[in-house]
Amino acid sequence: MRSLLMALLVFQFGQRPPLTPAETLLEPGLLRTIERASVEGPTLQVIAGSNKAAGEIVLGCAAECEPVEWAMKRLATSGVPQPSRTIRVITVQQPQPDTKAAIYVAESTGSMLQVIRGLWSTAGIADEVVEVFARHAVGAVNTRSYEQARQPRWEGRGIPITTIVPPKDATGFDRVSFVVAAAAYYLATLPNPGAEALLSHLTVGAHARLAEDGRRAVAQMGPQQRASGDVLVLLGQAIEREQRRMRNVERFMPEPVDPMLHSRIADMEKGITSVWTSMGITSSAYVPAAERLRGRSGEDRRVPSRVIASPPLSVEPPPALVNHPNAAEVTYELNNFIDGKRSISDIRDAVFAEFGSLPLPAVVDHFERLAKAGTVSLR
Repeated sequence: MRSLLMALLVFQFGQRPPLTPAETLLEPGLLRTIERASVEGPTLQVIAGSNKAAGEIVLGCAAECEPVEWAMKRLATSGVPQPSRTIRVITVQQPQPDTKAAIYVAESTGSMLQVIRGLWSTAGIADEVVEVFARHAVGAVNTRSYEQARQPRWEGRGIPITTIVPPKDATGFDRVSFVVAAAAYYLATLPNPGAEALLSHLTVGAHARLAEDGRRAVAQMGPQQRASGDVLVLLGQAIEREQRRMRNVERFMPEPVDPMLHSRIADMEKGITSVWTSMGITSSAYVPAAERLRGRSGEDRRVPSRVIASPPLSVEPPPALVNHPNAAEVTYELNNFIDGKRSISDIRDAVFAEFGSLPLPAVVDHFERLAKAGTVSLR
């Protein structure tokens, strides 16, 4: 009856029912096809893409691989058009260098589907895409910043990882498999008809994530709402994280990147800086945190550069880092932010904003130990 009424409305008033957010990314018929596809049949490890130069989307899993296995079966049995990128399941091997994004399904826990965003160093569009499809699949989703869920450490290779934690109820595997299949297929087909909608989703999502960071900043400012240097660092780095996420769109586009798209992303990056002044912290124009805070007391402007592709974690960290509540993640992120451009203080600021309390002397000690081991150079 409801479908009949909607059809009559469309006929009489020339209107169509509004789309869900997920249907703005994947065409509604395509989305329903993936959702209703069978999860029976042989297990697949690879769905080959039509363009080898387009890279890959990687799926990983913990001990419970059913959601990933079912996701691959959904795509194989749905009859959807072949994606341009290969979708590959990885269990023990390493991803290819041209991998664009990774979705990892962790061990199930709790009663609600959870989405854990990737590290700030590799903020990517997959976080937004997975969240959109997750909310379409189950409605209530617990989405939060990075935390350890036994994800593989591929960020050092520049690969963003979004983690999905299924609920304890095994019936949730079906919903999770749909989320994995839809998100992987969408990412594997970019650029596609939903690419324009993605840009809008990223802008809205950026403001939502920055609101979370804003609450942290408000708490740090106290009742008098006085912004300390740490508050400026937190908000500045959070803005730059979202700007990196927006730029990540270009990794999925054919080269050379369309100038109009590049200009649109630049406008989006500039637009989200309004959070800076809307909180009444400063009325000055936004500039990157590293530039705004130049000359502060105790700054270390030396720039670390990699001598080898990925500095090993076997170098003994300073005691001040060992005692950090997120010691392993902090040390890993310090290494991930090495790009030959950021100074030691810049890197400290980025990781401090992500994980909290991080004294500069401990970070300096960490990089000097890496330099002594010959894995990085300082200039």
